[in-house]
Order: sequence, then C-alpha cells, then structure tokens
Amino acid sequence: MAEGNFFYYRGFPMVRSGNEIYYGSMGDKFVTKLTIRESETYKDSEMPTKVMVQMVPTKMEPDLLAKAKKGEMNSLYEALDTAYVWLSKELFGEQG
Repeated sequence: MAEGNFFYYRGFPMVRSGNEIYYGSMGDKFVTKLTIRESETYKDSEMPTKVMVQMVPTKMEPDLLAKAKKGEMNSLYEALDTAYVWLSKELFGEQG
C-alpha cells in the first residue's frame, strides 16, 4: 500500500485490523499496538471503553526490548494520546 493511502493521526500512520490498531511506522525503531479489549454501544456505534496500549520495538534488539511499555486506558482517545506521547518521546526526544 502506498504511503499516501494510510490514515494519519498527529503525523503517524495508523492501520486497523479487527480490534487491533497499529500506530506508527514499521521503518522506525518503535510502533504502538492498541488492542480494544472492551466496548459499549452508544447511538448504534461501538465505543471502546478499555484499550491496551503497547509500545514495541520493530527489531528484536536487547536495548530496544528494554524500552518496551504497556498500559491500559479507558478510551480510544486516551490510548492514542498516550501512544503519541510514547512514540514522540522515544523517536524524537519530545513529549508531545
């Protein structure tokens, strides 16, 4: 898929497959994996209420594996915001 065909959020590409969202570029040192664990129906739409966020290295190197993180958030927005901060801090030395 061409790079221009991805949906971007705050400068990072996103790909969804079922209840998993991959946020970030596989060409970088890290990506985040968001797993929707629970959701509720609101006005005929499913709204995530528990989302697991994991920052994982794209290469299995010991120094990168030591920086892996995970947490559970109460909304998709909170999960995406956390993923953005983690990626920005790790890749660019910024905190969002």
